[in-house]
Amino acid sequence: MSGDGSPSDRDSIPGASPLQAASPLHAVRVAGGIRAGFAADGMTTRATHLSERGGYRLAFPSTFATHLEALQVNTGGGVVGGDRVEIDYAVGAGADVVHTTSSGERIYRTDGPPAELDLHLSLAENARLDWLPQQTIVYAGAGLSRRITVDMAAGSRLLMVEMMTFGRPESRERKAPSAIRDSWRINRGGRLVLAEEINLAGEFGTVLDRPAVGGGARASVMVLLVAPDARDRLELARAALEEYPCDYGVSAWNGLLVLRAMAVHPGELIRAVTRTISLLTDRALPRVWSS
Repeated sequence: MSGDGSPSDRDSIPGASPLQAASPLHAVRVAGGIRAGFAADGMTTRATHLSERGGYRLAFPSTFATHLEALQVNTGGGVVGGDRVEIDYAVGAGADVVHTTSSGERIYRTDGPPAELDLHLSLAENARLDWLPQQTIVYAGAGLSRRITVDMAAGSRLLMVEMMTFGRPESRERKAPSAIRDSWRINRGGRLVLAEEINLAGEFGTVLDRPAVGGGARASVMVLLVAPDARDRLELARAALEEYPCDYGVSAWNGLLVLRAMAVHPGELIRAVTRTISLLTDRALPRVWSS
């Protein structure tokens, strides 16, 4: 978390409440993110342009014969309420990119406004993107509004993994209410193929212990595969999860495969997802997943 601000800045904020004016973090808000483009270069993929803001950086630790690995780093160490983060990837025709993060993204508690995370992914014809960030950790008292928009050509291939951990399971946090909104829009060939809205509000323990919500779980994951052979991977995905202590469901239709799973212990869910990803991608995960 980083930003510009000073006590004099806070004192001049019109309409600021006494609590806001007294908070040393009120004016320290980030407007950051990454904008990147990728193109096929013979048998490999290279970055064509890169813009980084507000403590967000993109590194390229490995270039493989088939794909380029892009490693996102948040030098600020986390996100707080009021931060605005935008990630925009444009994957050109025939390019192959594997995106991951150096660590889990931490969403800390807020004194009012939510953290806003906007993700936009664009895939041209025959492009491939494996979107494999590590978990998003939402602490008790946090506010998060996340919007995910994907525009992909009919012949492109996308694998997205988005895992969320709620609070710290070992502490059984209950007292600080949180608010999470997750909005997904996936467009393929100019048509909307998946839309989803998730709203979770209240104390983590109270809400997630409800049988119809989380059944006591403290971690969840959604895995989305959009590819011509998505249905062929259905049984592989189901078999990968059978030996792990998590509740899950997997469906496939019209070139989409959607996997959802929840678990009490995030570590168990991470292990289950790691195995599933390898089966869906037919290649090893980025090294940071095992470090």
